[in-house]
Amino acid sequence: MESQSENVDDAVARARELVRAKRYEPAISLLYAYLTTHPEDPVAWRRLAGALIGVGDHAAAVDAAGRAIEVSPEDVAAHRHRALAQSLLGRNRASYSDAKRAVELAPDDHEALALLAVNVLHVDRDVARFKDLVRRALAVNSSSAPARYLAEQYRRIRRNSMAVAVWLAAIPAAVALLVRWFAVDEASSDAGWIIWPGLVCAAVGFVSLLVARSARNAPLMLTRPQVSIAMGVGGVVAAGAGYAGTHAVPAAAVLGVASVAVSGFFWLYLLRPRV
Repeated sequence: MESQSENVDDAVARARELVRAKRYEPAISLLYAYLTTHPEDPVAWRRLAGALIGVGDHAAAVDAAGRAIEVSPEDVAAHRHRALAQSLLGRNRASYSDAKRAVELAPDDHEALALLAVNVLHVDRDVARFKDLVRRALAVNSSSAPARYLAEQYRRIRRNSMAVAVWLAAIPAAVALLVRWFAVDEASSDAGWIIWPGLVCAAVGFVSLLVARSARNAPLMLTRPQVSIAMGVGGVVAAGAGYAGTHAVPAAAVLGVASVAVSGFFWLYLLRPRV
């Protein structure tokens, strides 16, 4: 919540009402005119930053919020505005610093907590801390729109990550087994130990892909240990089915290694930079 001094000039108060009504351009003009004669008013600079965010001029909003912070270093709302503007510019580390400072100054500011949660997710990739910050924001204000959105985002992240982990285990195992099946005598009873696990893995992988697509807006937050476990599970399944079908340890080992290699290739593909 923003605190407003009783002595704030009428121009700043009118600008606040204009911003609340989403009439950003008149508010910006009013504040720029006011600041030419009152350049040391942190509230005016802060409100200007909010109005500039409203019109999408995020770089100017960073500058305006910075002026507010220069005049009043402990202005929580100014740090929050600058964190938001930096985040919208894709400057996650700079946004992280401002959001962290805002939370230090006001530990119960639900908007600052939500902003810090976003940056923890993008910079630290720490899903556990992200969840804790969202929980704290909701404890302060259960109707907080940013916190409620992030709580839903957390659920999508979990669903997406679990689905991708299953996919990384199942599809590579299916690929290895189905390729090996072509080299097995179809009349052999052992061929079933190759084809049926392969088909089951393919089906599981297809279902997990559908689940992942349902959470497509969620960032992928699998950790290296989780990816390693998924790869290992796929390798064990492929090796186990391969041994049952071939009764040969070397052939089973080749299938297991092939599954892990295919899984690693898919993981690298998922990590490729998006343009």
